[in-house]
Amino acid sequence: MIAFPPAEECDNKTMLTGIREWEIPLEQSEIVYLQFKKILINCLDGVLLIKTSSPEESICGSKPPENYLYKESVFVSLMRNTVNCSLAKISFDYLRFGFHLTVSNQHVQVGQSVKVVAKLSRTTSSLTKYLDCLMIYEGDATHIETNLSTLTFTTLRSFQHPGSYLIWAKCNFHAWTFETSQFSLFVECGLSPSTLQISYNELNMTFLNPVELVFHHRYCFPISYSLLVNNVIITQNQTEQSFDNTKYFLKVFKEVRFKLNTSMQQLTGPGIYNVTLLLQNEVSSVVFFTTVTLNEEIKDLQVTTKEYVGFHPHYFIINATVSQGAPISLSIQIKSIESNLTHFNGSLFCPHYCHSMVVQATLFKPGMYKVEAIVENNISQSSSRALIEALPQIYNVYISSLKPIPSYSRNYVYAFVRGDIGDYVMTIYLQGRPENHSFTISKLEYDHKDLPSLPFDAKFYKLIKIERVLYHIGMQQVTGFIRNSKQSFPFVGWVDVLETSSCLENLRIRDGNYQGGFEKPLKVFDYLTFSVDIKFTCKNMSEVRFKWLVFPVATDMDMATYTYEVEFEKESFEPELIIRADTLSPGLYVVKVKVTSENVTSDVLEGKLKDYTLIEIPKKKLHFVILGGNVLQADNNMTVLRFESSIDYNKYHRHISYNWFCSIKQEELPTRIVMGKIQRKDSCFDWHTLWVTSGHVMEISMNELRQSEHYYIRLIISGPHYDATYADQKVVVQARRAPIVNLKCWSNCGKYFSPHLSIILQLECDDCLRRQWTLSPNPGHQLPLCDDQEFCKLNASLLIPSSNVTGTGYNIHGENSSVTIFLNALSSHGGGSCIILPRMGSAYTTKFNVTCAGYIEGKYQLMYKFFLQDKGHRYLLQYGFDPVLYDIILPPGRSSNDVTIVIEIYTPDQLCVEEKLSVTVVDNYDVNDDVINELDAALLSNNLQKIAQFVLVLSSTNKLNQSKRKEIISKMAEYPMLSLEPVKQVADVISHVTNNPKLLEETQLQDVQDILDRVESFVPFSASRYDDVNSIVRSCMTTTSQLMRLVRFYPFKNEENLRMNRLGKLLMASLTPGEEAISFETESVEGRMIKLNNQVTNPFDANTSFVQLSNLQSLITDDVINIEIFRYNSTSANFSPFDLKVDSVTSVSITTGWRDELPISKEIAKNLKLEFSLPQQPDKSKIWLRVKSECDGSACRSTAIGSAFIDVEGDSSGAMEATILNIVVGNYEGRVNKLKMFLTLVGQDISMARKEFDKEATHYRWTTKAPFAGFGSYNVTIRADLGPGYYRAGTITSAVFSVWALQCLHWFDAKNGWKDSLCKVR
Repeated sequence: MIAFPPAEECDNKTMLTGIREWEIPLEQSEIVYLQFKKILINCLDGVLLIKTSSPEESICGSKPPENYLYKESVFVSLMRNTVNCSLAKISFDYLRFGFHLTVSNQHVQVGQSVKVVAKLSRTTSSLTKYLDCLMIYEGDATHIETNLSTLTFTTLRSFQHPGSYLIWAKCNFHAWTFETSQFSLFVECGLSPSTLQISYNELNMTFLNPVELVFHHRYCFPISYSLLVNNVIITQNQTEQSFDNTKYFLKVFKEVRFKLNTSMQQLTGPGIYNVTLLLQNEVSSVVFFTTVTLNEEIKDLQVTTKEYVGFHPHYFIINATVSQGAPISLSIQIKSIESNLTHFNGSLFCPHYCHSMVVQATLFKPGMYKVEAIVENNISQSSSRALIEALPQIYNVYISSLKPIPSYSRNYVYAFVRGDIGDYVMTIYLQGRPENHSFTISKLEYDHKDLPSLPFDAKFYKLIKIERVLYHIGMQQVTGFIRNSKQSFPFVGWVDVLETSSCLENLRIRDGNYQGGFEKPLKVFDYLTFSVDIKFTCKNMSEVRFKWLVFPVATDMDMATYTYEVEFEKESFEPELIIRADTLSPGLYVVKVKVTSENVTSDVLEGKLKDYTLIEIPKKKLHFVILGGNVLQADNNMTVLRFESSIDYNKYHRHISYNWFCSIKQEELPTRIVMGKIQRKDSCFDWHTLWVTSGHVMEISMNELRQSEHYYIRLIISGPHYDATYADQKVVVQARRAPIVNLKCWSNCGKYFSPHLSIILQLECDDCLRRQWTLSPNPGHQLPLCDDQEFCKLNASLLIPSSNVTGTGYNIHGENSSVTIFLNALSSHGGGSCIILPRMGSAYTTKFNVTCAGYIEGKYQLMYKFFLQDKGHRYLLQYGFDPVLYDIILPPGRSSNDVTIVIEIYTPDQLCVEEKLSVTVVDNYDVNDDVINELDAALLSNNLQKIAQFVLVLSSTNKLNQSKRKEIISKMAEYPMLSLEPVKQVADVISHVTNNPKLLEETQLQDVQDILDRVESFVPFSASRYDDVNSIVRSCMTTTSQLMRLVRFYPFKNEENLRMNRLGKLLMASLTPGEEAISFETESVEGRMIKLNNQVTNPFDANTSFVQLSNLQSLITDDVINIEIFRYNSTSANFSPFDLKVDSVTSVSITTGWRDELPISKEIAKNLKLEFSLPQQPDKSKIWLRVKSECDGSACRSTAIGSAFIDVEGDSSGAMEATILNIVVGNYEGRVNKLKMFLTLVGQDISMARKEFDKEATHYRWTTKAPFAGFGSYNVTIRADLGPGYYRAGTITSAVFSVWALQCLHWFDAKNGWKDSLCKVR
C-alpha cells in the first residue's frame, strides 16, 4: 500500500508541495494491476497523472477508487500545490505478475508430443481465484481450449495431422483480459521410406530430346525436393501451399516431375547415371536412389582382332568400336566354323559413351572360328563379325647375354621365349650368321635358378641357350624369327661384347629381392630412393657411370618397351634414383639401371651391367586430421571459428582439392562432395548447403551460424591420383564465457602414431590459470606429469592402440573448456626379430651380418635403416628394403667392448619397429688391406652406403690417410642430395673424415664448406621427422667444430660462427617447446638448447646460459621463442688470431616461429650476437695444501687441504645478470685421485652461496646469479684426495691456482647491446 502524504511528513511543509513520482517497471511478458484505494484531490490543490506509452491520464476531484491493468511500465505522479496535509491525498496498491509461454519445439512430427508451459510469475497461488485462464491452440483444422487452474500449467499435446498452429494463453482478471504472445508451431510429416513408398518408372528417354523424370509417393506435407543427376542439381518445393487433409488421410499418391532440359543433358552426356532424390522437411528426410538412362543411337560398329590367336591361359584382344551411342551393351560369341558350337561367350557393358571397347578372349582348341559381336541399347542395335584361326603363338622373345661377354671366347647367348605349348623353329642371326634351333614349349611355367634380374617375370619364359664365340666388339645386334606351320614371330635383341673380361662382376638394386626375377612390386606412396650394390673383380677402371630408366607395363610378365620410357632429368645419371609418386600416374612400372665402366688407360668400354625392379604407383589416400583435436569447445563470445588441415599445403596444393562441410548432425555429413552441395535442413546455416568453402583453411563467423549446442565439421580431400578421404571435428558450443583452447600436436602426429616415438601435445590457451590432462578410455584417468603444464609428453609405447587424450583449461573464474584428440596406433608388424652374427669379433677385421626376418608387411613394404650408435648419436650404415646388412666391419667397443647396432623399421611414412643389438668387438689395432680395397671399390662405384660403412669405422685409424680423405671428400662433394637418407650419410661421413683436420688441404676445406652449405639448404625443406633433423645437424656441427680447431682456419672464423648459429636454428626445429634441453659437446663446442614460451619469466638456469634477455615478452608477439647458446672452447678451437687468450666466447641469437624461423631484425628487436671483451688470464700462483693422513690400522687415506681469499670488484650500474668465475687448479706435487673445491661468498647465507665441485677435472667454472651479482669476497677451499698412503704430519704440498672473473654482463639501452663491466679479481 502506498499512501501520500504520509503522517510523518505533514510537519515538514516544504516536502508537501511539488511532484512525487512512483515508477512501476515491467519486464517482457509482465502485467501490472493498479488499484487505487483513495483519490481525494481538489483540482486546485493538485492532480494525479498516470503515464504509459499511451497518452497520459490526469485525475482530480473526489473520485471513487478505480482499478487499472497495464502491460507496460507505469509512472504514477502526484502534483501538489498545497501544504495542507488533508488535501490532495491518494493511496493505492499494485500487483505485478508475469505471464509467460514456452514451447519445446517449433517444428514437430505428426504424433510427436510437444511440451507447452504457461506460467504466472511474481505472484501467489491465491491469485488464481481471481483468474480465469485458457490455453488456446488454433490451427488449420482445430481450435482447442484448455482451462488453466494453477500458477504453472504444463501440457503435452500431440497432433495427428500436419499443419500450422498458433498457441497462446489468455486470462480474465476482474474486468480485464490479457494474453501471452503467440507462438507458431508447425506440425510436419515424418518422412520415411515406409510412409512415402517412393517409386520411379523409367521410360525410354532419348538424349537431347525432352526428358522428364517422374516420381510417385504417398502424400505428405510439407516436402522440399532436391534431385541430383550426375553433377546436376534440381530443387523444387511442394506445389501445394497448404495442407490437404483429404489427400493425407486417404494416402493418395502424389506425382513429382523434374525436367532435364538440353543444357542439363549436355552437362551429363548420354548414358546411365545415378539419380539421388532427397525429400526433406524440418523434422525428417529420406533419400531415394535410382538411375536414369539417356539413350543415344548406336552407329558404325566394327570388330577387329588378330588373324591368328593362341590358347588358354593366354588371352587375345577383341576390339569393338562405334562412332556414337550410349549406353552400350556388347555381347561377343566365338563359334567354330566347322561345328557352329560356341567356344567363348563374353560381354561388356558401357554405361556412358564408349568409342572403343575391349574384350579379352581365350580358346582351348586349334581351328577356324568366327567372332560375332552385337551392341544394343533401348533404342538401337548393331552387329558385326570377324574370322580368326587358333594355333600356337609366340608372345615375347628377349635376347640377352645377361652380362657383357669377352670377345674370342666361348659364351652363351640366352633367348627367353614366352608362348603356347607347341613345336617351333627359331632362326637366329649372330654376327651375320644364321642358325636354326628347334625347340618345344611343353609347359607354361619354368623354375629358372641363379639368373640375374630381368625386366619381366622369367618363370613364364622358356630359356634357350646358344653357345657361340663372338668376335666383334661392342653392342651386337641379334635378329631372327620363330615360326610354326603358319606364321613367324620376328625379334631383335642386343648382346654386349667386350675386348676382355669385365671387371663388373655383379649389380643389384637394393629392393629386398635376392632371388632374381620379380617378386611383388614395391609400392610408392610418397617417394622411393633406389641405390645399387656393385661388385668388382679388378681395379684398373675409371669411375662407373649410371643410367636409370623407367617403363610402364601392363603386368609383371610383360617386357618393358623403350617406346614408353618415362623421361627423367639429370637424376637419371646419378648413383641413386628417387621416384616420387606424384610424378607418375598410377600403375605398374619397371625400373632399370645400367652401369658402365671404362678402362683407366685406354678409355675402352670395359664393363656393363643391368638390373631391374618392379614398382607400383597406387592411387593414394592421404592421411590427415583437422588441426586442434577431434573434439574442441568454443563459446558464444568468439567471433570466428578457424579450421585448418594438417596436410602440408606447400607440398600438395597443386595436386589435391579441399572441400569443407558443416552440419548440426554428424550423420548428415556427406561422403560425396556433390551431395554436400544440396540445400539441407541440418546445415549450420539454416536451409543452406552443407558445403561451406574450399581451400586449406576455413573460417566461419559465429554470427552466421544457426543456434546449436554443437557443430560437426568435415573436410574431404581429393585429387587426380588420390582417393577421396575425409576427417571430422566436433565443435561443442558453451553458453558461458570460457577459455579459448586449442590442441596442437608437435611430435608423432598424423592419423596413426608410432609406438616407438613420444607424442608431444600442446594445450594452447591465453587466459588459462591451470591445465588438466586426461587419458581415456579409462574415464577420468589423469596424467599427473602433464597436469598444470602447457605441454604433455606421452610415452606412446604405454598407450593402448586406441586412446583419447583430453586437455582442459581453467580460467581465473573456474570456467573451463576442453579439447580431445583421438590417437590410433600403427599396426605392430610383430612376430619378427633381428640378430647379429657372429656375436663376438675383432675390430676392423671380423665381418658381421645383421639379419631381420619375420616382420609382417601387410599392404606396406617395410623399409629398414641400420645405424651404428656411438655416444648416443646414430650414424646411418644402410637404408632401403633389404632386411639384411652384409659384411660390415665394426670399431672396438667403448664400454665392455660392446658396440650397439640400431635397426629402425618403417612403413612408408612412420617408424613402427625399433630394435637394438649389442655385439662384443675387441680392439685389433690393425686394419687389413682387403678392407681398404673394398673401400676403394665403394668409392669407384659411388656406393655411398658402403662408403659410410667403412669410413664411420676407419676414420680413427691411420689407414685413412691424407690422400684417402681427400678422395672421400671429393666424392661427397659431388654426391647428389636427392633424399633425406643420402644427406644423412653424407653428413655422417664428413663428420668422421674431418676428425683430424690437420690432414686436410685448403681445397678440401672449401669442399667441406660447400657440402655443409648444401646440407643446410636441403634439411629444412625435406626432413619431415624432427629426429632426422637433429641427427643430420649434429653431424654438421661436429664437422664445423672440428674445422675450427685449425689455426689456418682463421679466415673462416666469423663465417663458421654464423654457420653454427644457422645450424642451431635447424637443431631448434627438432626440439619441441617444453622438451628437455638438447646438450651436445665436441672438442671445440659445447652447447645446450631449449625452446621456451615467452611467458616464462626466468628462461635460463646457470648451467644453460649466463644471460637473461630483458624485455623479451614485450618484443615478441609469437608464442614460441628459439634461443640458441654456444660456448666455444678456444684452447682447442683457436678462435683469436692474436696473442690474447680468450677462454670462452658465447653467442646468443633469437628467432621466432616454428616452421619459418626468421631472425628478428635489429631495427625491430634485439637480434643478439654477443661478443664480450674478456680479460686475459691472470698469472698463475701457488696455493699451499696441508697434508693429513688418517689410518685405521690396516690402511691409510690421505688428503691435502688449503684455502685462499679472493675479492671481485666491478661496475654495479645497469641490470647485472651474471659473473662467471673461472678457477684453474693444476700441477699438483704428488698423486691426486680426486679434487673437491668449496667456494663461499663471505658474509652471505652459506646455503645460498656455497658452491661445491666434485670432479676429476681441473678447470672449474662458477656462475653467480642474483642476488649476488658476483661482487664481494670469496673463500676458496681446495681438498685433494691423495689416495692410499701415509704422509708424516706437517707435510706440505702445493698446486698452481688462478682465478678471474670471466664475464659481468648488463644491458645498455642507449647502445642497444650488452656491455662487459670489466670485472676484476684481486
